[in-house]
Amino acid sequence: MARHTPGAGDDEGVTPGHEPFAPPAADTDDDADTVDASDAAGPRLVAWSHPGTAGSATTVGAASAASADPVGATDDDDEDGEPAPRSRRRRLAVIGGVVAAAALVAVAVSAVLFTNGSAPLAAGAPTGSASPTTIARTSTPTPSASPSPMPTAPATPSPRAATPPPEDAAVPAPFITPVPAGTVVAESDVASPKGSIHFHYRVVATGDGTYTTDVTDFTSSLPVPVGVSFYQVAPSVGDGITFGGDGGSEIGGPTATPASASWSFGAVTQPSYLSTLVVHSTSTSPDVPVEISAGKVLAVAPVAWSVPPRGTNIAPVDSGAVAFATGALEATTASGSPKRYTVAPDDLIDAVARRFGISVSALLYMNQGLQVIDDAQHLFAGTTLVLDPDSV
Repeated sequence: MARHTPGAGDDEGVTPGHEPFAPPAADTDDDADTVDASDAAGPRLVAWSHPGTAGSATTVGAASAASADPVGATDDDDEDGEPAPRSRRRRLAVIGGVVAAAALVAVAVSAVLFTNGSAPLAAGAPTGSASPTTIARTSTPTPSASPSPMPTAPATPSPRAATPPPEDAAVPAPFITPVPAGTVVAESDVASPKGSIHFHYRVVATGDGTYTTDVTDFTSSLPVPVGVSFYQVAPSVGDGITFGGDGGSEIGGPTATPASASWSFGAVTQPSYLSTLVVHSTSTSPDVPVEISAGKVLAVAPVAWSVPPRGTNIAPVDSGAVAFATGALEATTASGSPKRYTVAPDDLIDAVARRFGISVSALLYMNQGLQVIDDAQHLFAGTTLVLDPDSV
């Protein structure tokens, strides 16, 4: 075939399909719509678009060079602002994928280290790692056999015995001199309203602070045994009693011959508060009339006590309400001395003792068995305290 030299009007004689693929002349004009007359007269070009890039036209030579040497292709866009070749974009995509995969691996490693509680290995550190701690789990929890109950505070404070403070050891011990032995402190004749019962009684001191009751010339025509007791509040004849009173005992059954009896009055050291002697039935038989059945009052007699003053070193004097001793003075003696005191809330035993000018030991001596609440020895509100030694 004869070599063809391109030139003006050379379209003739060109075999169809063998048109030259010469690149178009660069158009540097700003107006893209202007077509140069020389371009129209030049060889006819066939437009070719780069696969994957819309509207881009390259020459066969440029395409061949890019495909033949992808590494040698220019890394920058060509001078006309055309996009980079497909190989460069593919290479960038591969690099981006590698970077993304590396980031995912780093995130996964960090998560594993955080879960296991380990720290990343420093440069030069040994590569061995400790085995992760495994927590044993059971399928079902095992309850304790007998759970311990939680301690609960008591609803009311626990009482305790009151004690004198240590400084009371330097204070003289309180005392009350007992009535001399053989001293008769009460004596009288008793008779029932209908004369069925007669006797004579007397209360005699023993010398150790206690007393005995002696009954003489006892006679009774009632078919039931009878007894004697002392009461603070007098009942009436015919009443039924459920409380046995103090300093009492059974005398005996029906008898026309005068009889005698004697018994201990008990632990009462000052019996003068007991104002009445009561005679009552002690029968246990269900076949007796109701008027003389068990507990029925058969006779009542007032008691005139003559207990002599006793020697003591306890002399209370009320100085008035003070902190932690704000209770009320309920009674005084004939001479005006304090006799009974009612405890107020928050009263302390030592404060009450100081208010009346006596020691805690003296207060306890006059109030045997007194109880307090705590180590500070708070007294129970409403408690009545005896302050008169002659009343003990």
